[in-house]
Amino acid sequence: MESQLSFICIRQHTFLDQKYVLQLLPTKITLNQIGKEPKYIIELELNNTISWQLNQMNQLISFSIMWNNIEKQFHSAHEDLLKLRQTIKNKIMFQTVRNLYKPMQQLGEGNFDEVYLCIDRINGNSYEIKCLAKNQFEDSITRIHNEISCLTNIKSDYVQQLHEVFNGENTVYLIQEYLEGVNLYELIMNVALDRTQILIIMKQLITAVRDIHSRNIMHRDIKPTNIVFKNRDSIEGLKLIEFHLAVYIDPSQDLRVCGTPGYAAPEKFKDSYNEKVDLFSVGCIFFKLVTSRDLFPGKTSNEILRMNKICNIDLKILQLYKLSAEETDLLINLLEIDPEKRISAEAALSHPYFLCDNIQQDQQQLAKKKSIQGPTTSERSNNLLQKEINEIEKNPDELQVDHESPHISAIPNFKVLKKDSQIQQSQIVRKNSKLKKSETQEYTQLNFNKSKYQPRNSVHQTIV
Repeated sequence: MESQLSFICIRQHTFLDQKYVLQLLPTKITLNQIGKEPKYIIELELNNTISWQLNQMNQLISFSIMWNNIEKQFHSAHEDLLKLRQTIKNKIMFQTVRNLYKPMQQLGEGNFDEVYLCIDRINGNSYEIKCLAKNQFEDSITRIHNEISCLTNIKSDYVQQLHEVFNGENTVYLIQEYLEGVNLYELIMNVALDRTQILIIMKQLITAVRDIHSRNIMHRDIKPTNIVFKNRDSIEGLKLIEFHLAVYIDPSQDLRVCGTPGYAAPEKFKDSYNEKVDLFSVGCIFFKLVTSRDLFPGKTSNEILRMNKICNIDLKILQLYKLSAEETDLLINLLEIDPEKRISAEAALSHPYFLCDNIQQDQQQLAKKKSIQGPTTSERSNNLLQKEINEIEKNPDELQVDHESPHISAIPNFKVLKKDSQIQQSQIVRKNSKLKKSETQEYTQLNFNKSKYQPRNSVHQTIV
C-alpha cells in the first residue's frame, strides 16, 4: 500500500533517543526504526485512540498511543503532526480534548447530549463540542459510532460538519462546526416570515435532505429544532443537525419506531419504512411555515402522537391561507400518505414551486438581507411548553419519550463531573441533566463569557 504521509518521529529515552519512521497508510499507521520492520501498528478505527500534546506556544509537539497498556510518546515537527491529525481525524478517536480545546459556554441540550462552545487552542477557531454519554443506552457506543460514520460520509453545505472526535472515560466528544444562529423553531416563534423567505428556507432544507439521501443515509428526526442557521441574522446558511437517529438505508434492516411526535411519517408506526419518512417530516415543517399551525395539533405530546399515528390530514384548511398553486401542490406531494407516491428530495427541488416566475431575483436578495433577529433568549418565557412536559412526567410509561428541557435560560451552568458520578461541590448541576453519569473532567477550569453567547435549546420530544 502506498504511503499517504511519511515523516521522522523521536522516541525519547533516558540515555539514547530512538528515531522512527511514521508511515500513514489508508487503513493504518506504522512506526518502524530505519531499515527495520514496523514495531508499532495502529489500525485506523474508532475503537483505537491517539493523544496529542501541545507546548506553551500551543503548537503540537508529540502524539501518544497505548501499546500493551503502556503509553508510547513520539515527538515530531508541528507541521507534520498537524498534517497527520488532519488526515486521520474521524477515522480514529483522539484523547485529551482539554489539551486542544478551551470550553467557553453551554449552547444547549437535547435528549441525548449537551453542547458547548469551545475554542481551538492552536488556531483560535470556534467549534461546538457535543458531549455524548457512553452509558445512556445499552448500545450507546454503537449508536455513537453510527452517528460519526454518517456525519463523516455526508458531503453537504447544508449539514453541520463534523470536525473531529475525542474519547473520554465515560463520554465521547464530537467537535462540530459552530452555528451562531437560532434554530428554526425559535425563528418561527419570533419572526413573521414572508413567502420568499419561506421558499429560501425550504430550498436549503430539501437540498440537505437530497444530499444525505444521496449518501444512502436517512435522518429520521427532521424537525424545526434540528434545523439551525449558521449566522444570527440571516436565513442563508441553513444546517441540518443531530444525526443520532440517522441510519444507512437498507431495506433488509429492522427499523424501530423513532422520531418526534408531530413530525413522524405514518409508515414509521408500521412494519417498515425508508428514506421517504424524511420528506414527510419536511412536509410537516412546510405546513407550519405557511400556516403558522401544527399539522397534528394537541395540548400534550401524547395527544400529538395519537393524532400523528391516525394521520388524518385535511388540507382543505389551506384555502384559508391563499397559497399559490405551486405551494399547495408541493405540500400535497410531501404529505402523501403512501411513501411510494411521496415525492423524493431530488424531484422536489425541480418542483415548479422553486421555479415559479413570481419570485424575482431581487425579491430573493432582499429577503436574504432582511433581519431575522427576534427577541433574545433571556427575553423568552422559561415556561415554554411546561404543560406538555408536566403531562409527560405524569404518564412516563405511556410514551417512550425522553423529554428535552424546555428551559431557555440565559446562562446555564456547565457541570464538572468526576469519576463515579462525584460532582465538585462548587458546581451547580441542573435537575434535568442528561449526562449525570458521564465525566467531563477534561474541563476543570471554566470561565464563561456571560454576555456574548446565547444557549440553543430544543423543545420537541423525541422517541428513541
